[in-house]
Amino acid sequence: MDFFDRTTKVVREIGNATREQTELANLKIQKAAIEKKLESQYAEIGKRYVAYIADTFRTEPFDVTDILDVINPDLDKIAEIMDQVEQKEQQFRQHSIEKDRKKALEQFESEKRKLDKARDLDIISELEYDEKLAKARKRYDNFEMLKKIQMQFEMDIITREEYEEKVRNILQ
Repeated sequence: MDFFDRTTKVVREIGNATREQTELANLKIQKAAIEKKLESQYAEIGKRYVAYIADTFRTEPFDVTDILDVINPDLDKIAEIMDQVEQKEQQFRQHSIEKDRKKALEQFESEKRKLDKARDLDIISELEYDEKLAKARKRYDNFEMLKKIQMQFEMDIITREEYEEKVRNILQ
């Protein structure tokens, strides 16, 4: 039953992540379609401007308000889509962080179970148990900072040596 529950949970998480990614991709496709539609309007503005400049005897001002009236709803829609994209990306990042935090907790609990077993079997002393458990707890308690340091390293903001030193300083 435990295996089935874990499998169901993993499938559900994959389904949720896939749905989020699909929604994000659909929003980006909508944005691209609107931008493609706007290209012809922008081209019309350019043509009118060239004609306006070419006719040096014009006295009336350059006017494209009719085109702007047509494209403003599309520009508003693009802004709305970009807000939705930002929200979806934020949700995706938050979901990823929550997943990583849960994984860190599971690792801590697994480490604690191993240490409990080793202590119960008299493989390690109570002092060793306390030290190792404290180190494992510290790793979990400082999850946020360690995650940020890992991201800095992955983005090549810090070197491996700096990464290792920062992690070591947190865990001491």
